[in-house]
Amino acid sequence: MPKTEVISFGNSDKVYHLIAYFSLSISWLFSFYKKKSIKLLIIISCVIYGIIIEVLQSILTEYRTGDYKDILANTLGIVLGLLIFNLIIKKIKLN
Repeated sequence: MPKTEVISFGNSDKVYHLIAYFSLSISWLFSFYKKKSIKLLIIISCVIYGIIIEVLQSILTEYRTGDYKDILANTLGIVLGLLIFNLIIKKIKLN
């Protein structure tokens, strides 16, 4: 049988954070896409939510820790969500 190699992601937790916040931001952006003025509020709210969750993890629990890398992964997911959202909306408007 051929030997297969497993690709390992160090800190795969960060990938989960990115996917979760990508999903959160793009869901909210599509929910309110007709209200252009709320887009910035959605992005800022998602970032603040991610920061608050990390701070509360470190303050309120003994088995979880807050991590600035999680905040960066969250923010990257939000930015990717915004970029994908803008590309899709632009494509829809062109057609």
